[in-house]
Amino acid sequence: MKLYLQGDRGKALCEHCQQVVGITYTRRDVPFSDGNGQAREVLVGVCDLCATVVAIPPQSTPAIKEARKQSLTSIEARLPAVYLDVLDAALHSVAEDAGVQMRKLFFSYYFSAPPASSLKQVHESFAAYLAEQAEARQLPAVPAMKRLSLKVNHYVAEDLARLLQATRITQTELLKSLIAQMRLDVLEGGNPAVIADLRQLARLGL
Repeated sequence: MKLYLQGDRGKALCEHCQQVVGITYTRRDVPFSDGNGQAREVLVGVCDLCATVVAIPPQSTPAIKEARKQSLTSIEARLPAVYLDVLDAALHSVAEDAGVQMRKLFFSYYFSAPPASSLKQVHESFAAYLAEQAEARQLPAVPAMKRLSLKVNHYVAEDLARLLQATRITQTELLKSLIAQMRLDVLEGGNPAVIADLRQLARLGL
C-alpha cells in the first residue's frame, strides 16, 4: 500500500468537474455524506480545479471510521433477558442469517412507525403472560437482566425522541413495549405487512 504524504500529487476523476483532474493531497475536515458530523484533519486528495475532495487514501480510512462512530448516538437500557430473547427470536424468524447487529434495523423500523394506540396494552399483556409462565413453570421470581446497546445515526435518534414524546413513557419502557409488539407482529404472525417490511430490511442489512 502506498503511503501518501501532504503535498503529494496525483490524478483522479472529479464528479463535480466531470473529468480527470490533477489532485493534491492535503489535510481537511471532511463532512459525512449524511451531513451529520465530520472527520477532522484527515489526509485527502483535493481537486486542483474546484477544491472538492475526490480521493481518500487507505491510510485515512481508520480515522474517518472512528470519527463516524463518535458521531453516532448511543441507546442503552437494562432489560429482562427474556425480552432480548424475544427480540432475537423475531430477528431469526424474519431472517435466519440475522445476527444481533440487526437489532438496530428492527428498532429503527418501529421507531419510525406511528405509535400503535394499543402499545401499552400489548406490553401489559406480554408482561402478564411472562408472569403466568414463571409461576406455572416455577421459575425464579427475579429475572436475569441484560444490557441492550445500540449505536444509531441522528435520523433514528430523532425518530426515537419523537416516539418518546408521543408515548410519554420512559425509554426503557418504550423498548420493552416495542419488543412486545414485535412478538405480536412477528412471532405470533399477527401482521404480515410488517413481516414483509422487516424481511426487506433484513435483506438490505445482511
